[in-house]
Order: sequence, then structure tokens, then C-alpha cells
Amino acid sequence: MRLIGRTLPALGALGCLLLVSLVWSDRAAAERYYHADAENCMMCHKYPGLARVDENHELRLLFINERLLEQGPHYRVQCGDCHGDIDMVPHMLPVEEVNCLKQCHIVEPSTGERFTHERIQNFMTQGAHSRYDQDGNLKQYADDMPGCIDCHWEEPMYQPMTYFKGDVYEGLDEQAMERCVSCHEGEGFTESFYKHVSSRLEHTRSAGVIEQMCANCHDNPELIERHDLKRAVYSYKYTFHAKWTAFGGRAQPDCTDCHSNRGESVHLIRSQDDPLSAIHPDNRQATCSQIGCHENAGPYVGDIGVHIDTNLPEYVVERYVYYMFIVLLAGVLIGVYVLMILEQIRGLFPDAGLIKERDKHHDK
Repeated sequence: MRLIGRTLPALGALGCLLLVSLVWSDRAAAERYYHADAENCMMCHKYPGLARVDENHELRLLFINERLLEQGPHYRVQCGDCHGDIDMVPHMLPVEEVNCLKQCHIVEPSTGERFTHERIQNFMTQGAHSRYDQDGNLKQYADDMPGCIDCHWEEPMYQPMTYFKGDVYEGLDEQAMERCVSCHEGEGFTESFYKHVSSRLEHTRSAGVIEQMCANCHDNPELIERHDLKRAVYSYKYTFHAKWTAFGGRAQPDCTDCHSNRGESVHLIRSQDDPLSAIHPDNRQATCSQIGCHENAGPYVGDIGVHIDTNLPEYVVERYVYYMFIVLLAGVLIGVYVLMILEQIRGLFPDAGLIKERDKHHDK
């Protein structure tokens, strides 16, 4: 009885501590992550095998990676903000496609209004990727034009950079965080907005990723034929810009650096025939000599051909120059390899020779 009398209060105290720790951990998690899944969608969508076969007999994967959701750009947006037509379980089919132009429940701090991507869409409608022509009519192959998901299909990328006293490295800057916390209470709030701002101070995608993204359309034979395009990504791979990318360079220009004007959104990519385009003949010199590129370049830097495809008839001179350098390089390498092989043979057989040296004593 004495043992039971002493054990029960201890178990009660332990249970209270456990309950307090659970409540505190849930509160800390709520402060750290804004996406609390109030609609409890992850109850079903957290399973990797969740899928169905749609009307076109294609498999639709319905699994949501919760870790990527919490780290991605939509971690403060509730599922119902985008999937507004889903109001019951099981869901009624067919489910509407997500419209990225809808207003979400997040308030944009600079305007105080609900956030929407409609401004980005306005940039798209002014550029070469618009579904409408200059008269406001749908283009002949409007469905070929890219939408949001066509370019933003990869996992969420966050590369928060640290800029403090000349040091640059990935990760959260504790000294900068101290300055933020002095005004903004809540570590979760400060950390999330620090990532949001610092991740956009540099390219969130490498040049290689952007190259592959553009290649989805600009290296597609069907799209190239329908829209009378050149194999821009194919020809870009033969430039020094792309070769620098292949060796891990981070300062090399990618497609968006040359095809978008400095100070404008990268979503506003105009046609090369547009006088306001960054690659228009009148603007190429300014584009190539911008800060971080060929700053000291002369006035004729814009006349240098970048997207040269030697398979096209207008580049016949470049094609033969290309072949000439291949033959020249092959000749030099073959000569070097022959000398290396002969040197090895001489080392293995020092007394061997095609012409025997005459014995001078024998001649006497």
C-alpha cells in the first residue's frame, strides 16, 4: 500500500508534465509553420500510394509531400484557397483545375489587399508567350503557350542567402535575425519572411535548370515546326555561356538574363521583333554590356551570333569553320598521341631501332 501511495502521485506528476510538453510542442509547431492544415486534407493525401485513374485512363497521383508543402511557397495557403470547388469527402468528380489567378486569403503587405498572381499574368500577356495576339484574339495554337505549371513544376526551392559584413553563405543569418526580432515578434514569422525575401536576392534556379525548363518547348520538334522556331536551347548548348554552366559556374547568363530587360519581370519576355525586346538588334549592345556581363564591351558586341545552328543553311560559313576546327583539333591530338606512344616504345626497348647505327670501329 505504501508503494502504491507513493507511485500514484509520481505518475500523476509525470502525466501532467507529458501533457504540458505536448501542448507546448504543438504551440511551437504552430508558431513555426503557418500551414496547419485546418481542413485536414493531409489525413488522406499524406499516403504515397493515393492515386486514381481519370477519364482519359491516365494515372493521377494525389499524394502530397507534407515536408515540401511546409517548405514551399504555398505553406501559408490553405488547400481550399486553390481548390474552392471541393466541399465534401469523397470529392465530387470532375474536380476543377487550379486557377493561379484566384485571390488567396494571404494579405499582400505592401497593398493590404488579398494576394493574387494576376499581375504576373499581365506580364505574360504582353510578351511572346501570350495566348493572344496584338488584336486581343486567340492565337492559332494558343494551347501551346506555357502556363504557370509548365514552368513552375519543380520542388520548392529555398536558398536563403546571408549578407553580413561581406560574408555570403547559405542559411539563416543569426545576426540579421536578431535585428528582425527586435521589431517583429515571433520566431516563425521572422524566419518565414527572412527566407521569402533572401531567397529572391539571387536566382532560385540554376542556369542548367532554366535551360532544361525552356527546352521543354524550344527543343520540342512539334512546337518548333508549328511556330517556325529555331532550336534555341540546342544552339545555346554550344556557346561558352552553356559550357560554363556545365562546369558548375554560377555567374553565367541563362535564358532569362538575355531575353528579359533589366528592371522588368522575367515573365515579360518579348519577341525579338519587338522594339522593346532585350534581344532586338537596337538593344543587344545594352543587354550584353549590362552590369555583371560584358561591361567594357564595344558597340559591336551585340552583332555576335549566339544562337548559331550550323545545320541551318544561313550558317553555311560557320558550319565549315566548325568542321575545320574539328579536323585541326583531331590532327593535333593524333600527333600528340603518336609521339607519346613512340616515347613509351623507346622507354621499353631502348636498343631497338628501324635503322641500325654503323659500328665505327668495324669500318676501320
